[in-house]
Amino acid sequence: MKCLASAIAALLIAAPVAAQTPAAPPPSTQTPTVSDLTRQLNGGPPFIAPAPAPAPAPAPPPAVVPAPVRTQTVAPAGPAVVAPVPAVAPAVPVDPVVEATVEADVAPAPSAFTPLSGPARAALPFSVDLPEGFEIGSGRPGPDFTVYSIRRDGTPFVMIYAGPASQFPIYDGQLAEVAGRATVVVTESDGRHAMEHLFQRATAPREIHVWVTSLDGAERALAEQIAQSVDVRRAVAPQGLPVSP
Repeated sequence: MKCLASAIAALLIAAPVAAQTPAAPPPSTQTPTVSDLTRQLNGGPPFIAPAPAPAPAPAPPPAVVPAPVRTQTVAPAGPAVVAPVPAVAPAVPVDPVVEATVEADVAPAPSAFTPLSGPARAALPFSVDLPEGFEIGSGRPGPDFTVYSIRRDGTPFVMIYAGPASQFPIYDGQLAEVAGRATVVVTESDGRHAMEHLFQRATAPREIHVWVTSLDGAERALAEQIAQSVDVRRAVAPQGLPVSP
């Protein structure tokens, strides 16, 4: 009985002590490492592996600063300027009588051919036989020469130059000296034709050049006849004696 009582008493004494002893922590579920085993053997506290550091948050993208916008102040457009249209004067009816009078007052342009009268022909430095219907006239003279034309109905047949230096010869042909003149003879299929003549004088005009214009058939034959009739006039000395041409 004493032994039973002693055991009960021992249990009663041990119960409060057991109640005051803190409960042991639950065993760790983490697998012990070599360091933990070493600490346990050395009596150190258990090693708890640190939790992995969280990944750094991505850096925010750099802020995009908008480029400055250039602003240009434009002056307000003014009203459109329209050039004034000149006024058109109304057409004034022309009196037919007045118009005819104005046209009659305008002198016609002077003709390059001026027919020579009888006295003017007599004063020429040469003589020529003109068939019926022909006339001789002068063109526009130069400073020291004159060109004459022998025509019929406005068509020139023979031209005559009187001046210091002519352009003889103007035709290609045979040059011959005939009756005190130099003559160019052109040979063609229908015969020989005397196409131009040159006279030389001791006094002005020193050269008289006669040539046939471009004609055909009977007209050219008539022009050759007129050209061959040209002859120089003798100059008259102050004493009234003729001098050599």
